[in-house]
Amino acid sequence: MEQNINRPADFGTDPYFDEVQAKTKFTFDFVLWFYRILKYWYLFALSLALFLGYAYIKNKSWTPLYQSGAVLMMESRGNAGVAIGSVQLGTLVQNSINQQMLLNSYDMVVRAVAKLPQMRVDYFKKSKFKVENWYGVTPVTIEAKYVAPSAYSIVFEIEPINSEKCRIFYEGSETTQPFSMEVPYDQFVQEPRFYIKITKSPRFAPNFEPFSFRFVSKEELIGRYSGRISSGLVRDGSTALGISIFGSSPAQDVDFLRALLQEFEEYNLTLKNEAADRTIAFIDKQMGIIADSLQQSEIIFKDFQDETGLYRITKSDGRVELESVMKSIGEVKAQEDLILRLTDEISNSILNKTELIDPTALGLNEPKLARSIGEYNNLVNKLSSMGSAHPMYAKSEQSLTNLRINILEELRALQDRVQNKKESLDNNTKEIEDKMATLPAQEREYIRYEKRYQVNDAYYTYLRQRRYEATIQKASNIPDNFIMEAPRQKGGPVNGDEKRKNYTFYFFIGLGLPLLFVIAKEEIFNLVISTKEDCERLSGLPVIGTIENISKKLSSSGSTTLVKNFPKSSFAESFRNMRIRIEYIAQKETGISTLITSAEPGDGKTFIAGNIASVYQLTGKKVVLIDFDLRRPSVGKLLSIESKKGVSNYLIGQVTLDEITITHPEYEFDVITAGTLPPNPSELIKTKKTKDLLDHLKSKYDYVIVDCSPIGLVSDAYILSKYVDTTLFVVRRGKTNKAFFKSVVSQMRNDGLEHAALVFNDVKGREGYYGTSRYYGDKSYYLKRNSYYHDDYFEK
Repeated sequence: MEQNINRPADFGTDPYFDEVQAKTKFTFDFVLWFYRILKYWYLFALSLALFLGYAYIKNKSWTPLYQSGAVLMMESRGNAGVAIGSVQLGTLVQNSINQQMLLNSYDMVVRAVAKLPQMRVDYFKKSKFKVENWYGVTPVTIEAKYVAPSAYSIVFEIEPINSEKCRIFYEGSETTQPFSMEVPYDQFVQEPRFYIKITKSPRFAPNFEPFSFRFVSKEELIGRYSGRISSGLVRDGSTALGISIFGSSPAQDVDFLRALLQEFEEYNLTLKNEAADRTIAFIDKQMGIIADSLQQSEIIFKDFQDETGLYRITKSDGRVELESVMKSIGEVKAQEDLILRLTDEISNSILNKTELIDPTALGLNEPKLARSIGEYNNLVNKLSSMGSAHPMYAKSEQSLTNLRINILEELRALQDRVQNKKESLDNNTKEIEDKMATLPAQEREYIRYEKRYQVNDAYYTYLRQRRYEATIQKASNIPDNFIMEAPRQKGGPVNGDEKRKNYTFYFFIGLGLPLLFVIAKEEIFNLVISTKEDCERLSGLPVIGTIENISKKLSSSGSTTLVKNFPKSSFAESFRNMRIRIEYIAQKETGISTLITSAEPGDGKTFIAGNIASVYQLTGKKVVLIDFDLRRPSVGKLLSIESKKGVSNYLIGQVTLDEITITHPEYEFDVITAGTLPPNPSELIKTKKTKDLLDHLKSKYDYVIVDCSPIGLVSDAYILSKYVDTTLFVVRRGKTNKAFFKSVVSQMRNDGLEHAALVFNDVKGREGYYGTSRYYGDKSYYLKRNSYYHDDYFEK
């Protein structure tokens, strides 16, 4: 357990000592810091004025930001009421993430910007602190047919001349010549850098306020909006997609969102129509092939009719039945050819990993095949958005392979069913032809030509019906999304509280910087002790006396012992209080011996020793002041006493005690000076004769005051502390180094020095407790410590 070096031995608890010990723990002295901050009030006032002034100027340039937004509903639409056999919906990815990626894509922004030629000119009004956007509120608008690249970097000014024309100009610079041009309204005018027309807007006035404008390139406009769009589902589980954008010109942002959503819907519809377009193109190709056969069979049939004059057979029992079978044969033949060509088309699409044609669009009512092709198309689209490193890529590829196999097997099964149906119809045809074999040869020939023509006509009619249905489906397609909430500005500025935040932020900056300065100056870079609190916190020792700076009183009085000369002063009262505390530490009121030391020279220990002797003298007791600083004695100098013999001479036996004891009538206490400076002061002090001297003086005097060498530099004080009742450690405000002081006290504690207390010296009024205005005025303690051992202090 750490030894308490300041508590008297065998003595009960003392609230004062306990309070001092508590200060060695972390505490925060609000009063101390209040006065420290108050001392630098002008720094806080100046800093606040500067930073709040800057905040005011910054707020003058504040530009409001607005949120513009819309809500897009995403849902599958367009299938209701479509007959079986019509074109199904295109495969549009319904995943909301993909929809957002498409909506935010660079290409979609490019498409939207292409719809906004009015945004290729920026309109604004320049003021002292900021630039105000005038989009949509200008008295005139500018339509640009051509703008040279050199014109994009120029800011033009426009001002009215009269109701018929205005002036465009800009001031010259080091690289450009001044420019001015009169432009009539509503007429295109040409200049080497542009070809424009200025049109009056509904807000036009002949004397409108001048404003500025500049041309904006397509690339710059795309760059403004690319990446600025944010989107997300309005509510979890819904298909409503909220779209928003933030900017200083809500009118521009609303126009952009309107164009973007319009382009998004058109692109969505284009994707849906791709399937119908692909089907129509396929049917057109087949119709082109069968058209030649139909035309040729029709020509041959008509030529036969013209040659024979036989245009109709009126008597035939199987005639009606044959016509019905011929029509069915034509449809089956069309289906057979479509299946074969569809198989080739699907095979090529599978190899190219593209979407497959829906067979339902060709009149092939095969639900299982249509379902497999739908799943295949969905997987193709998903895989197109995946990379090979995607965790689901391998699984999706395997599923796609399985679907390919299923689709091809379904197509073969479909071919078999159609072939069976065709064979059945051929058998029926043969039976009917056998019944009609009794007809004359010319009529049988007529039926043969008519049969060929009817089959081709039924084939062509079937294809034409499929194309008509596909065209209807394409015309009935609508986008899979619609605008639930049109683009609009949402409320006021989203940064409306920025001004208040600026004032708050710079207010705290204005307080924080001088506060950091005070902390740095008073704590971090303050290397010396400046307050009584510092003494007690660093050492754990009580300060039993706080002595004010008396330099002015010394100069006015011409005396060094002010306690005697000014017994009613606060200075004298400080020493009286200290006297009481010394008696408390020594546990007696008389016969007290006190050692006075310090961390380093110049802390005022001799001055304190002289005044302690003086304050004890006021009680009428016998007091002796001994100068045991055998290295740098100063008691004689303090009291203006000249004596060549003293303690050192007594210890080596040169003189008697009576010969070195000086009784001065002015001070009324005895003084023993240091005498001749010895070459070995520590060894001299450590002799038994020193203890005998102090014991004799304690028996002869009521109070013995010993002025000793600094304990932080030499060991003399440790030797003498064993022979005295109390030890006083003098600390000088604004001079004693904190780190050195703390190390000395730590050494005192380790060496077991007891009954020690502190005296805080050189206090300037209130500064002694609450701060100081000078820390570095004195020389470094290292220089003084080195000079302490200078050879000039020793007698030769």
